[in-house]
Amino acid sequence: MGRPGPGAPKPSLRKAARVFRIRHYRHLWFSSTASFTGMQMQQVARALLAWELTHSYGAVGAISLSFGLPMMLFSLIGGSLADRLEKRNLTLMTQGSTGILALLTAILVATNVITIEMLFVIGLVQGTFFAFGMPARTPLMAEVAGPENIMSAIAMSNASMNATRLVGPAFAGVLIALWGIDAAYFAQAGFYVVSSAILLTVPTGLSQVARAGMPPMPARGNMFVEIGRGLRYAATDPRLRLLFGMLFIVTFFAMPYIMLLAGFIDEDLGLSSGWFGAIQAITGAGGLVGSLGIATLTDSDRKPLIQWIAGIGGGVGLVMLAVGSGPFGFAGAAVAVFIIGVMFTAYQTINNTMVMAESDPAFYGRVMSINMLTFSVMPMMALPLGAMADHIGARETFMAQGAIVLVCMALVAVVNGRYTFGRHDEPQHFQQSPEGAIPMAGSGAPAGAPGGGR
Repeated sequence: MGRPGPGAPKPSLRKAARVFRIRHYRHLWFSSTASFTGMQMQQVARALLAWELTHSYGAVGAISLSFGLPMMLFSLIGGSLADRLEKRNLTLMTQGSTGILALLTAILVATNVITIEMLFVIGLVQGTFFAFGMPARTPLMAEVAGPENIMSAIAMSNASMNATRLVGPAFAGVLIALWGIDAAYFAQAGFYVVSSAILLTVPTGLSQVARAGMPPMPARGNMFVEIGRGLRYAATDPRLRLLFGMLFIVTFFAMPYIMLLAGFIDEDLGLSSGWFGAIQAITGAGGLVGSLGIATLTDSDRKPLIQWIAGIGGGVGLVMLAVGSGPFGFAGAAVAVFIIGVMFTAYQTINNTMVMAESDPAFYGRVMSINMLTFSVMPMMALPLGAMADHIGARETFMAQGAIVLVCMALVAVVNGRYTFGRHDEPQHFQQSPEGAIPMAGSGAPAGAPGGGR
């Protein structure tokens, strides 16, 4: 990673935590924390429910596919809506709808009516809500925090998400052990009620405040014209193209390993479903460490290098999961998933930070929707990887995933070495108030394209 040059800022978690001085960001953060907790519980409950209904890796992958398919189909529309509509209201609507869907699922499970086909349809609907909601939530937090705080804002948001991966799976595991899977779904619905209630304290109009004094937005056409503008904007920026490609490597080849863990714990390690919640919590612990670690590097000018090192570490972690879980059982798997959690969370946090820092706020929603398209391949890949695990085994699949990630990182170093190993400044656009970001006139241009440095 290299030592910081003379005068380089020192890592500081305290400086990153200053983003909580912004009142609206605090409220958005607590709202996100409640919804993340429900989401983490739901992921455990859904995977276990699919496994109990079918005892097939492929079926679990199909349920993940049901969530990813609408993300692929509707994320761009969601991004366009986020740039056209009030982001807070769009987030509130999708969160409330997700909570209602969780309540419906709980009732279906409690009455023993649920089938794998119903679970697939529920995944389609839930994925659609997610595709419309997420392109609004993250840009709203970025607008409130301001570009000079984007890394802190995203890192703290990711820290919240990963902290809930400690609490959510463990809580879901306890509820499932005591009262059944339906209890986890009822609790998830409750967390979405809490999240929506907190979100109601955030005023509307924050996007307009964030753009005050900035150049006017391009004239709006119909939705599909705006989607085209967003795609052209991203396609013509070399740095955004590279960042989307870097994210694609991990979401396509690495992260679908999560979808295989429920069956891996049962068949390969011979443990009960409660251990699945434990392994998810350990992954979350690693993610929390990775998020907080990245939060200390707010002012680093070596973000591409840090991301590349994290990608190498994540690939090694997947190989360790395949190799170490054999002789060392759960302990070997636990060490591996902790490393994977640290590395891939750091990788994704830095990537999202650089994407938002590079983007014009007028395109935040559409850029985030393109970012989400790369994430949609994760559940989409779960189906073929599940079939692969059914055929050759989960350990062999983990090994293949890790090897592919390491090869991709080696290619990135060769093809984009100057960008990866160079130093880069971030743009500064906003001054900060206790309420949120206030743009400064005459702010600088975005950071340079790949290949540049200083």
